[in-house]
Amino acid sequence: MRHLIILFHQKNGRLPFSFVCFFVLWFFLLPQQQLNAQFYNGSNMSFGKSRVQWSNTIWFYYRYDQFDTYFYLNGQELAQYTAQYAEKELPQLERRLQTSLNEKIQFIVFNSLGDLKQSNIGLSSEQQYNTGGITHIIGSKVFLYFDGNYLNFEKQIRAGIADILVNQLMSGGSIGSQIRNAALFKLPDWYKTGLLSYLAEDWNTSFDGRMREGVLSGRFKKINRLEGEEAMVAGHSLWRFIEKTYGPAAIPEIVHLTEVGRNVQNGFFYVTGIKFKQLSKDWHTYFETMYKDSKEQMPELPLKLKYRTYRNFNRPNFSPDEKYLSFSTSDEGLIKLWLYNLQTGKKKRMFKTGYSTDEKIDLSFPLTAWHPSSELFAFVLEEKGQINLYFYNLSDGTTESRNMFDFQKITHISYSPDGLQLAMAAGRKGKPDIYIFDIPSNSHTQITDDYYTDTDPAFMQGNNLIVFSSNRTSDTLKPQDKPSIQLPSFDLFAYDNISKDPLLKRLTTTPLANETAAQQNSVGRLNFLSDETGYYNLYSGKFDSAIAFVDTTVHYRYFMESSAQTQFTTNILGYAGAALSDQQFLVARDKNRQKIFKITNDPFNNLEINDLDSSAFMRNRQREFLIKKNNSEAPVSPRKRFRSVFRPAVISDSLMQEPLPARQGAFRISGNQRLSMLNQGKDSPLKEERPAPKRRNYLVEYFYDELITQIDFTYINYSYQPFSGGGSPIYLNPGFNVFMGVNFIDLLEDYRISAGVRLNTNLTNNEYALSFSNLKNRLDRHIVLHRQSVEEFLETAYTRTHSHQAFYMVSWPFKETFAVKGTAIYRNDMKVYLSTDQTNLKKKNEYENWGGLRGELVFDNTRQIGMNLYTGMRWKAFGEYYQLVDSKSRSFVVLGFDFRHYQRIHRNFIWANRFAGSTSFGNNKLIYYMGGVDNWLIPKFSQETPIDYGQNYAYQTLATNLRGFHQNIRNGNSFVVANSELRFPVFSYLLQNPISSAFIRNFQLLAFGDIGTAWTGWNPYDPSNSLYTSYIYNGPLTISVEVQKDPIVGGIGFGARTTLLGYFVRADVAWGIEDAHINKPVFYLSFSLDF
Repeated sequence: MRHLIILFHQKNGRLPFSFVCFFVLWFFLLPQQQLNAQFYNGSNMSFGKSRVQWSNTIWFYYRYDQFDTYFYLNGQELAQYTAQYAEKELPQLERRLQTSLNEKIQFIVFNSLGDLKQSNIGLSSEQQYNTGGITHIIGSKVFLYFDGNYLNFEKQIRAGIADILVNQLMSGGSIGSQIRNAALFKLPDWYKTGLLSYLAEDWNTSFDGRMREGVLSGRFKKINRLEGEEAMVAGHSLWRFIEKTYGPAAIPEIVHLTEVGRNVQNGFFYVTGIKFKQLSKDWHTYFETMYKDSKEQMPELPLKLKYRTYRNFNRPNFSPDEKYLSFSTSDEGLIKLWLYNLQTGKKKRMFKTGYSTDEKIDLSFPLTAWHPSSELFAFVLEEKGQINLYFYNLSDGTTESRNMFDFQKITHISYSPDGLQLAMAAGRKGKPDIYIFDIPSNSHTQITDDYYTDTDPAFMQGNNLIVFSSNRTSDTLKPQDKPSIQLPSFDLFAYDNISKDPLLKRLTTTPLANETAAQQNSVGRLNFLSDETGYYNLYSGKFDSAIAFVDTTVHYRYFMESSAQTQFTTNILGYAGAALSDQQFLVARDKNRQKIFKITNDPFNNLEINDLDSSAFMRNRQREFLIKKNNSEAPVSPRKRFRSVFRPAVISDSLMQEPLPARQGAFRISGNQRLSMLNQGKDSPLKEERPAPKRRNYLVEYFYDELITQIDFTYINYSYQPFSGGGSPIYLNPGFNVFMGVNFIDLLEDYRISAGVRLNTNLTNNEYALSFSNLKNRLDRHIVLHRQSVEEFLETAYTRTHSHQAFYMVSWPFKETFAVKGTAIYRNDMKVYLSTDQTNLKKKNEYENWGGLRGELVFDNTRQIGMNLYTGMRWKAFGEYYQLVDSKSRSFVVLGFDFRHYQRIHRNFIWANRFAGSTSFGNNKLIYYMGGVDNWLIPKFSQETPIDYGQNYAYQTLATNLRGFHQNIRNGNSFVVANSELRFPVFSYLLQNPISSAFIRNFQLLAFGDIGTAWTGWNPYDPSNSLYTSYIYNGPLTISVEVQKDPIVGGIGFGARTTLLGYFVRADVAWGIEDAHINKPVFYLSFSLDF
């Protein structure tokens, strides 16, 4: 693919000419992704996750005035819809935030979340060990994916635009502003996620249910301790409360003043006039008062399963013979499909995928359906970029699979009564439609062919009817070429599968409620979920017909009389039932946990809807709706009548007919009223249709991603240092130096260029590095060039060694958390004898050329929950081979491993453990100096431990951390070390108010213990270990003395960590333990992250 660096002015986010001059002046900078591949810098080991690309995509884009929309195969319609919808929403969001867009937005549209997760968007495969002086350039990219629901797609567009506008307010649009805000105070989780949610979508039943449960339980009193979805819901409600209390103009003022004062609490105080502590109390009291009067009614008898706060239960499905219940669980990204035997209480895991992650979790699969015989169990999975349909036979345990390559997404499946067909909700080319899949012939028939969101199809009355949920405005089936109006609520429709009549039968008409998940309960009856009272409850409906009119034939109209089966004050998130069964299984939240409940199903024990308690939120919606309904009864001027951008004015065949009887307690409106109220008080959702711009091919363009300017106390070290042994062995530390860098990425983050320079105080022993990464395909490739100069003071000479290294690396990910990597290495070492005297002036330069190979296995499923705070596990095992090019007798092998585990004790209080080791062997060896910490500001080297020069060491490195000692408390060609730390973030754990200061927020206290050893020989207790031999030199005599020492040393102590001027500073005090004796404490001050 062709590569370009396109120079545009700064407003467009490309490389300005001044910045190019700046880049040339500074030359090369340290890459963002440092290659701390092995023990080149002590414990600074690279891990990182990967992305697996199962297919190659060719990208195109449309260029508009304010947007560029990027898409690939089958995404053209989504890209056009994105631009037109964004064009309508941008002015509204600009008015709400009282700002204007100052750079062009790039919308990157993916056909599914699975495709997005294959991309390199947001991938950071390596780890920074120095946080200071890093400025991340905030761009104007918005990543979208289509999940089969256009309402969700529109929310993403609004949230993406809002995110860019808020970033402009918070960090400034220019590069200079972003450099000023490089050490930007951290916002609480609820602040931005809640603000974007508030700007992207209105308050709804799901939000209200989650808010009610959190407020009444007391958890939401401590808003700053909330994480994930709870933080988003609480933040959304807080911004909504502020708008209702202080007016819409208060929102942008708070955001602006938060940025100006660089303090969250001050931003709220300057606008509201009260401290944030009181504001949050008023907010909580407001919702507590709203919810406390409602009757608490919850389901009983949860199944005996393991329930966790982070575990979600999805898509329960009940077998027709009432023996099995299938469901899937998601534990922060780890998805499992279970088959639960209701008679024995045992469960079998059918499938497992995913890993613990902070990224968006795809809960759209697995989909499940039971064959009417209960002998077959069908489920749909998305694997390796493809959709597969599986049939599991319970009698013999065999599984048959079929590839569903005709579809981009499947969102629901259900069996027909004869077991020969599946009703499916699936998507192709941006159309979420209903299909009938014929199992014997492996073919499908398309029922709907439009852009309305159709979902949850199910067979009724044998194979005669297909009932599904949709937000369509038209009851008449006809093909659509462009997306159309999406109503905000879902109703139930029935399709005549016998006559193939294109006129659908509308079963419900509820503009304020959603009816979903219909299932046949008995002949002529079905169950479904509805949020008509403000809570999702289970309803039962009786399907019936009546004579509409008679001409030459009798014409019928169809309707449904329904009644509530449950009256819970919590949302039912999913349910499972079987035809003619008296059992139902529900998924609902109880005490901050999702649980599966069993209830008795009695369709004839009806609850009058009028007698049900509606939530305060729903009562307010009903009052507002009545006002709009009355206003909409006035005649609508023809010139103001709504017209779709994609087709002529909506004239629905059935909507123009006499309205169907709404079920008891529901509002009844006509089709004209519904469309009028849809557009009342706002512009048309989409502008009039206009020709799409010219489709363009995407060419790679590079954008600046990070600027780095920081002080440091270590080398870049892409490899090991040359052995500097002699009369005074010492590990070479560069001391104080300045490091500057820049990183570039392309729009899709497939290609990355990093460059850097580390300037020594004498401007002589500088380091330079340049790297290029190609991550577009599954096989990731990297090229790195590195130059380093190191000075050594020997007994008779002063030398400077120039090392030039080239690396070609490839990585093959098996999955996101596990990859194998390989590297080819070339290294040239040139030792120059500086002319300190005549003897050294005559010495020729010495050259060594080394070649090498490296192989690695890397696993990483950690999640970062704070600065230097992780949960999960990661490890690496590696092997290296080095060979002197012009000498077969000089070579060595290095093997090693590093295992780390992080256990959450409570919230962000973490117990971190590490176990690592390495060995070298061959004609030459690598020496490990054990002791001290990484990036030690004032390192000290112990001269007491002898070095065995007979080992023919070629290179050297550190083995850390071992606190309580100086470097070289032990040495040898092998080492093992174990570290254990309790990391307690004091103020972020204890305080409830937002903490703007990074110094206070990241302040941590630690208690730690280290233990380890380095040795020569087969094991630490081998008599040949050089530790046991000491030499005394006295004139012509050399005396060898055997020493009795315990090779294993340890250290215990405590420390503090915090962020100071953007740098993560570590202070430790440790007492070394050697030969059962506790030494005097040693103080360490260092710049480094884990470990």
